This record gives sequence, C-alpha cells and structure tokens, in this order.
Amino acid sequence: MIPQRIKHAVEASPELNEQLLAAGMGLDWKKFNRTVFDFLARRINRKVTQLAAAQPALLTEKLILGKDQFQHLIADQHLNTDEAITHYFLTQKRPFIWISGKTLHSYWNKGKAKETKLNVLLAYLDVPFMDWDDWKSAVVSAGIKFSQPKLTRKSSNQDLIKKYFLGSYALYYQKSDSSKNLVKAPFLIDVDERGQAYAQTLTEGHPYRSSLIELRDGILYIHCENQVFDEKENHIFNVGNETNPEVLFGVSNTISVKKKMAIGIRNLLVKQKQAFTEETFLEKEIPFDSTTKLSREETIVLKHFLMQPVNLINSQHCCPLSVLESKVK
Repeated sequence: MIPQRIKHAVEASPELNEQLLAAGMGLDWKKFNRTVFDFLARRINRKVTQLAAAQPALLTEKLILGKDQFQHLIADQHLNTDEAITHYFLTQKRPFIWISGKTLHSYWNKGKAKETKLNVLLAYLDVPFMDWDDWKSAVVSAGIKFSQPKLTRKSSNQDLIKKYFLGSYALYYQKSDSSKNLVKAPFLIDVDERGQAYAQTLTEGHPYRSSLIELRDGILYIHCENQVFDEKENHIFNVGNETNPEVLFGVSNTISVKKKMAIGIRNLLVKQKQAFTEETFLEKEIPFDSTTKLSREETIVLKHFLMQPVNLINSQHCCPLSVLESKVK
C-alpha cells in the first residue's frame, strides 16, 4: 500500500486541490472514482514530464521509470545523451504517462505500490531525493519486528521508549479556532526500519512525523514536523516512572492556523487497545456541547477538558515596551 506520508501529502497538495475545486470535483478523496484519478494523473504527469526534462538523472538512474521501459524509450527515440532526453520531453505535445489514473485509483484502494510509481509521486511533491527512502518507509505502522531491549543501568532513553511507550494513542486537544471543539487525533509511537522510535500524527488533516523523540527525567519530548508545509509542533508529556501509561498529560506548542501566532495547547494522550489501520488513522472533532453518543473514553476526556479553566494560551505580536505598558495600566 502507499505510505501514509506520501498519501497525505498528495491529498494536501495545494496545486491539486486548487485544480480539483476549479473542476467542481470536491476534495473528498474517499469518494473519488476512476475519472477523478485520471484527471489527477494528467496533472501529475505534466509536472513530472517537466522535471524529467530539467533533471535527466531521474531517468538515467531509473528512478521514475522501470529499467525495461527506460531502455525501450532510449532505443526508440535515440536518446543517447542528457541533452537528447531534455529536448525530447520539452518538445512533447502531451505529457509522458509516468503514472496512470488506474494506478492511482488502485493505490487509494489498498493496491500494492511499486517503487518507481512512488518515486513519481515524490518527484511531483518536490521531496528532496535524500529524503525519498524516509518517505517511502513512513507507513501507519512500520510492522518491524524487534526484540524488546533488556534494560540495564546503561540503557538509553530510546530503549526506555521502545520498552514502555510504543503503541497507538488518541491525542485530545481543544481546537485553536473559536469553534469550541475537541479534536481527537491518531497518535502513533512506533519503530522504523532502522530500529529508531518515532511518532506520527495528524493535525488539521496534515501529516506530522517526529524529528526527535526522547525521554529525560520522566518527561517525554516529541518534536514533530509538518510533512507538507514548513511548520513544527512540540509535545511534552509527564510520564515520571510510569511503565504502563494509559493516560498521559501534557502540552504542545505550535502556531494557530488562521493567525499564524504562537499558541500553547493542553494535550491528553490515551492509549488505545486496538492498533491503528489505514481506515482508522483519522481525526475527529467533538463539539463541547455534543449531543451525539460518545464512547466512554470520549465522554471522560470531554468532561476533563470542560473542567479546565484554560486549555489554550494565545500570544500576541511583538510591540514596544510602551505599548505593553499602556495595556497593563
């Protein structure tokens, strides 16, 4: 299946979303049929064709085209130099078909993904080549089997995280707009193919992945980066000496969506009994005045947030000291 990190980045592509809206197709990817994916494939192929002309190494290194297809193309079109490859793609009236709508449709319906096709999508997304392997390994659950570390006095904080904190969690926090909604987001702590612990979550539909996760003096620090835009958010949870945490209390800091201002947010992590799947790795909003039936967990967490005097700490723009003085008089 297509890695979640790539899938979410494609779905969040401003370019594709703009074209989907302009064509009246909406943005609900779960409802897209083959016709819509044909539409998307043409847009992706157009950009990747331009990239192939500008970066012939994408072809010569067999990154976005299989070996057999590449050899047939070179032989049929007599493309013996980088200049010839560039000229060929610049002069084509129609984009080369790097990925078809049929293939895209299958990927969004649990079809097995080929590496060259994932490379096509990564090229389209302008992901730096040095990061391609990380993106292709970023799945909802790495599924890596490893031996639980035997803890000693010399055990690292990574060993402690892998021993006690791996699993699927629900991350709860109050939405930072004026909607008075509680957000329930998937939050995964897992191990990647290199044996390193990492965290993965969703915020406002955008995929976030940890650039650093560490345990220091009973505090779990998780620094996450938006995988689509240049944004970060940092989570800090109190864990103490707990070895089987079910509910973790903490805070996060990030920027508000609309005003792009620094904001502090109360966080609650609740360990889930069932591991996430492709279908369940989703966000949910719960209105503070919800009248719909909630689960026992959601009811308890909602009451907890309603009891707190402050769940959000907003910030202001910088100003001269004299302006601050006028506000406190």
